[in-house]
Amino acid sequence: MNNKKEILKFPKNFLWGTSTSAYQIEGGITNDWSEWEKKRVESKKFLSSGKIADDFLCGKACDSYNRYSEDLALVKELGCGAFRLGIEWARIEPREDEYDQKEIEHYKKVLIEAREKGIQTVVTLWHWTNPLWLRDKGGWTNPEAIKHFSRYTLKIVEELGQYIDYWITLNEPLVHVLNGYLINKFPPQKKCPREAIKVFNNLYKAHNEAYKIIHKIFPYTNVSITHLVNYYEPARKWNPIEFFMAKAMHYLANDRFLKKIKNYLDFIGVDYYFHDRIVCYPPFRKNLNIETNDMGWEIYPRGIYHVLLKLNKYSLPIIVMENGIPDRRDKKRQWFIPAHLKYVHKAIEKGVNVKGYFYWSLLDNFEWAAGFDPKFGLYEVDRKTFERKARPSARMYSKICKNNQIEI
Repeated sequence: MNNKKEILKFPKNFLWGTSTSAYQIEGGITNDWSEWEKKRVESKKFLSSGKIADDFLCGKACDSYNRYSEDLALVKELGCGAFRLGIEWARIEPREDEYDQKEIEHYKKVLIEAREKGIQTVVTLWHWTNPLWLRDKGGWTNPEAIKHFSRYTLKIVEELGQYIDYWITLNEPLVHVLNGYLINKFPPQKKCPREAIKVFNNLYKAHNEAYKIIHKIFPYTNVSITHLVNYYEPARKWNPIEFFMAKAMHYLANDRFLKKIKNYLDFIGVDYYFHDRIVCYPPFRKNLNIETNDMGWEIYPRGIYHVLLKLNKYSLPIIVMENGIPDRRDKKRQWFIPAHLKYVHKAIEKGVNVKGYFYWSLLDNFEWAAGFDPKFGLYEVDRKTFERKARPSARMYSKICKNNQIEI
């Protein structure tokens, strides 16, 4: 039996990291999501057997607002050179055009401590959550949201910009459009294509304006969005209908937004989770699902290779900002990460300029409408004590980061 392992080395200075978002880990935040959650749990209609309302209320989350030093120590322990974190707009500007300097100083402490630990910061300005005053103005359906976001961006640039290494203006904007305005899954829970188009347009314009604001003060910094990019392919490549359906889905879900902002990107932040085999009959998707995660999503590592190849046409550096698995028992994560990295490495060999990889997520956190049930974390978090405990996969990922290579 041949037990020889193949070693795949990544380029020098490849950026290894792990990702989080403010709302999902900090705790104690009041915004449009927290208020939506409260109304949602009142009905209890969506609760399945064995679930309680608290499972779907973010509340204290991981208490990372108070335990950020502990979290940064975990990032350092992993051997990651970078950490993606968020700034919560509702903390910074709880009332329109009124800024909370105490909260700005809090984020300054976090960013300075990261720098002192030798950790580069990737900072997300908007990760689906809005201050209540913006919600009451119609959220992103209101064209004034562009002006409001620009003002907020300028404040962060002026106050914190010197401590930020990479900027993410918007997180997965099309997920907000789809789930909030087309399929009634996220707040504001609407089914209105007309409003969805407004939100789409306002979000891409807001990014473009934010990009210009950041670069005016820091001309040599790196600015992007994170873009959820699914791999669509025809289930039967010989079927012309399915071929064109898959091509249309790729354009609508992956390319259309990027084409609107392509002149305002220094790199592409890509999130990869999903693969869809398109068929020409309902429900128009027929995946093989040979391997699935705890949420029933198909695990398809090869898809990240195809996604990266497709994005290469933009001639921009690419950083994988999110790739992760809900895996409560940590049975699949230890092959999930190397399996995807194998295909990232293959894309690099094909000439794709992939600069880094961030695992989602550092911690088990609050996973939006799914609550606390999905466990994406390299570290478990006790819901009562907030104790962090490394999973075996954390040690495996640490070895990858520190050695800049994977073993196949």
